[in-house]
Amino acid sequence: MMYSTLFDSPATLCLLILNLGISLLSLSNRKVFDFLALEPYRMIAHHEYHPIITSGFVHGGMAHLLLNMMTLYFFGPALEAIAGSVPFLLIYGISLVVGNLYPLYKYRRQPEYVAIGASGAISGLVFSYCLANPTAMFSVFFAIPMPAYLYAVLYVGYSIYAMRKVDDNIGHEAHLAGAAGGVLATLLVAPGIVSIF
Repeated sequence: MMYSTLFDSPATLCLLILNLGISLLSLSNRKVFDFLALEPYRMIAHHEYHPIITSGFVHGGMAHLLLNMMTLYFFGPALEAIAGSVPFLLIYGISLVVGNLYPLYKYRRQPEYVAIGASGAISGLVFSYCLANPTAMFSVFFAIPMPAYLYAVLYVGYSIYAMRKVDDNIGHEAHLAGAAGGVLATLLVAPGIVSIF
C-alpha cells in the first residue's frame, strides 16, 4: 500500500473529523440522530432528502464508528495519494449517495426502516482502491496481513450476510450499492488510476 499519512491527506482528515464529530453529537442527542438518519418512508412522505447525505455521518455506536473510521484511515490516505484530493472526495460523495439511494428505494414503503453509517462511502473507497492496487497489503486491526482485494471480498460477504440476518439499523445494503458507486465514480472521475489486473 502506498505510504501516506493523514497530514498528507487533507480530504481524508476532514472526513474523519466530520464523521467523528457528527457521530458523537448524534449519539448524545436523539433529535439530531433522528433528523440526520435515513428513514425512507418519512423522507418521501415529507419530501426531506438531506439524509441521503447526512445519514452517512451518523453511526449506531462506537464499534460501528470505529470500524468505518479504521477502514477510512487505512484506505483513505492511500487512495487520496493516488487519485488526488478532489477526485477522492468525488468518489466518496458519489459512493455515499449511490449507497443510500438503493435502501431509499427498497424501503420506501416500510415506516419502521431506519439506517445510518458511512458504510456506502467507505465501501466505495475500498473498491476504488482495489481498482488501483488490488494486491496491496495492509494489517487488519493492525495485526492481520491481508491484500486489499481479499478485504473487499470479505466486506461484501459480511454485508450480504448482515442484510439477511442482522437487525441493527446499520445500512448494510448501502455497502453493496456504495461499492458499485465507488467503481462507477472511479471510472468517471479517476480512470487513470485503474490498474490492469
